Amino acid sequence: MNVSSSSTPVVIVGAGAAGCTLALLLAGYGIRSVLLERRKAPMQHPAAHVINGRSFEIWAGYSQQMARELESLCPPMEEIGDIRWCTTLTAPAIGGLSVLDDQVRVERVLTHCAYHISHIGQHQLMPALWRWVEKEPLVEFVKGANVIRFELNADGAAVVAEQAGRSTTYQGQWLAGTDGANSQMREKLGIKMKGPVLAHMASVFFSARLDSVVPKPRPLLTWIYNPDFCGVLIKHADDHYILMGPFICAEQEIVRDGMAYWSRMIPKIIGAQTPFQIKSQGNWSMTAQMAERFRDGRILLAGDAAHRFPHTGGFGLNSGVQDAQNLAWKLAAVLEGRAHESLLESYEVERRPVIQLFSDQSVSNHFKLDEATRHLDFSNRSLMGITKAFESAPLTWLPSRFRGRLADKLMRFGLRKTALLSQKTAHALKIQTKTRAEIPGQLEHFVSTGLEYGYAYVSGLIVPEASSQPKIGAGVVDYLPTTWPGARLPHLMVQHEGAVVPLMDLIDKRRYTLLAHVGSEWSQSLCTMDPSLCGHLVLVELSADPWGSAEYLIECLEVGQHGAVLVRPDGHVAWRSAKSAGESMELLAAAMTKLTDFYTQAEKSEPLRTPDMQVAQTV
Repeated sequence: MNVSSSSTPVVIVGAGAAGCTLALLLAGYGIRSVLLERRKAPMQHPAAHVINGRSFEIWAGYSQQMARELESLCPPMEEIGDIRWCTTLTAPAIGGLSVLDDQVRVERVLTHCAYHISHIGQHQLMPALWRWVEKEPLVEFVKGANVIRFELNADGAAVVAEQAGRSTTYQGQWLAGTDGANSQMREKLGIKMKGPVLAHMASVFFSARLDSVVPKPRPLLTWIYNPDFCGVLIKHADDHYILMGPFICAEQEIVRDGMAYWSRMIPKIIGAQTPFQIKSQGNWSMTAQMAERFRDGRILLAGDAAHRFPHTGGFGLNSGVQDAQNLAWKLAAVLEGRAHESLLESYEVERRPVIQLFSDQSVSNHFKLDEATRHLDFSNRSLMGITKAFESAPLTWLPSRFRGRLADKLMRFGLRKTALLSQKTAHALKIQTKTRAEIPGQLEHFVSTGLEYGYAYVSGLIVPEASSQPKIGAGVVDYLPTTWPGARLPHLMVQHEGAVVPLMDLIDKRRYTLLAHVGSEWSQSLCTMDPSLCGHLVLVELSADPWGSAEYLIECLEVGQHGAVLVRPDGHVAWRSAKSAGESMELLAAAMTKLTDFYTQAEKSEPLRTPDMQVAQTV
């Protein structure tokens, strides 16, 4: 076996969305990385398909061209707004909802970001991300690399990977594990996942022309309940679909002989006369779990390697992208010698509460689906109980063929009353009416703008305000823009150097950005600040445009005409003050002392200087 070695600042194991994002964002800082991926080509079986506007915003921090290219993969908004409940695609719908019906809400959502939530199958997204990684000169992308072992050493961490019979040792100052839900990195570190298994799921990816079955625009999601099957059909591009449903144990046909099962089940769902072609199939356990810790010395976990969600909410991939952003600017500060490595301690402190928030909402969505089926005596909660029972004695003692048959019978028994959804008796119509009435209550499952943009850090590198009631968010569905410390900076378009750009584009990637109004005397007052603190700041002064948007600007920043907002390199607010510059300098100095403590511990730092100043007009 041939053996070689190489050294790089960061070694990343796993080229999913989190790993690719981390590699690209680090490249944006001029930092080299090695990205190791066990697959030779992107996985073609779609998993995630909801991409939040915030994820595009983060990708734009590396390349706006890339963000726009990825966004262009999404179909028009009017094609992804309908959610439907039915027994089969050939039967009349039981009920449904459209996330686009509330035009006031839709128009409001479009003001929250330069990008908007999109529906892009992971089988479309990952090839595009891989192409950008492959052409980034600061990323060494190694495909088909099987990690054999890794170890911590005086220089960081060494990873031994095998590729095409060749063994290579990759030495990195830092090692990031972004290798998915079944992370080898996490397992080799002995880090356990904590949280329940909610269900076992199987899915099939297939193509079919459904023009004669379901008229366009077809629903994005179709929840299907009948005596043979319960689950969801997800529409993808180019007449491709994912059909997904639960199972109780691995001895059932859906797992044991998936091709036979899906070949028989798909015609029952889409119509016996509709041709189809199966592309791939798979199964997994749906959990709500988090790693015991996200860091082990110089090794960091991110994305699915650190946390696993139910698919009910679309937070999985997006949270991994957020993890990568949180890590990237902090790793850059450490690797460039601007901060001590203890800065990385804030990664888990900040991310874990946000992950828990997403997890709780995903679990709530999963079990809230029971409201739509409670009149049918079928529920995800009861299915969870049966699944758990099959993993314990005495059911584990049964021969495998009996376990599979028993599980199939229990599934059919649980679904028996779904037959009422297609009958015309008075009792059946009553059940259908009750079921239909429950569907509007599922809105949080499909519209979570309040969490998409409203997630906020409650500790770490922020300076909380004295109030015990943080003014963050307006719930799950609706987002309330705010500059409350920890929150994402509200979206605002400004004129800068002859172009109209999002205010987020003016946030410095290495220093804290202080946003203030032109004429508010912050530039003069900052000259009196201790240079050891002031050197970590850049000032951006905002002026109202000739059409009189001063009031809107003041409303967005929430600090009056004379206050200021301090923003971190990742676009989250660190501190703010509604007081004038003269009254706030002592408060700002105290805030910067806390926020730059990690920087003053570094062995070396950038030359200190007075803050740069930029002027931008709101539009």
